[in-house]
Amino acid sequence: MAKMKQPDITGLGYQQGDKYGYETTKQYVLDRDNYTCQICHGKTKDPELKIHHIIYRSNGGTNQVSNLLTVCATCHTQANHQPGGKLYALLAKKFQSYRSLKGATFMNILRRRLFKAFPEAKFQYGAQTTLDRAKLDLPKAHYNDAVTISGIQKIAQRPTAVVMFHQFRKKKCSLHEATARKGRKIPNIMSKRNAKNKKFSKGFYLNDYVQLPDGQKGNVSGFSGKIKCFVKAGDGYYLAISSKYKHINLSILKVIRHQNNWNVTEIEVKTHQMA
Repeated sequence: MAKMKQPDITGLGYQQGDKYGYETTKQYVLDRDNYTCQICHGKTKDPELKIHHIIYRSNGGTNQVSNLLTVCATCHTQANHQPGGKLYALLAKKFQSYRSLKGATFMNILRRRLFKAFPEAKFQYGAQTTLDRAKLDLPKAHYNDAVTISGIQKIAQRPTAVVMFHQFRKKKCSLHEATARKGRKIPNIMSKRNAKNKKFSKGFYLNDYVQLPDGQKGNVSGFSGKIKCFVKAGDGYYLAISSKYKHINLSILKVIRHQNNWNVTEIEVKTHQMA
């Protein structure tokens, strides 16, 4: 088949074939789409995910990531591929799937620095990590990928929680607007808005890692007046002492640590685990 497609093919090109690297491409698409069906957005709760060609292969569609989409088995039906179906609608409007490459740029910079610091390090691609992780019987998660590429042969103990880091912005971007955003008639540059940039109150600071009386832990995400604040858990949801109010009185909070501009939080494995 390879010779029929490309008569002059030889050596490595013949050995690799037209599917070479496709497994790595699939892993990228799954991660890009957050392991969620892009048609029903997880509403069917079907755990079986497939990689769909937006422009069908029978129509000349390629394996480029912009032409691939994560779709669950419930949505990836013959009917949806036909005129009137949801997948056919994407084909008709030549939909392409993208996401910001900001993260990829950051990781490439980090990768170069790591290889410079550790020249003995080697590459390992996602396709191989997937196979190695399956041998260790580990579920898909970034921390399990890290364990897998370490070369470990046997899992003696599994973690119950992971530590997550991300940078926290203490100032509202809107204070620095030079051009009015969509929906606004004038730029939002009034100095009186500094009141909304409150960074501390009663010994508490934005992004402090705190604990509620019932043991819940989270980060101070903002203040409401002088004696109350909002607290977010590691999963992004607001913590509350009752079902009605997200405002929490500062007097009942205990500071675990000040974190400045870095949000460091511990998340249970069952919450963090990827689908």
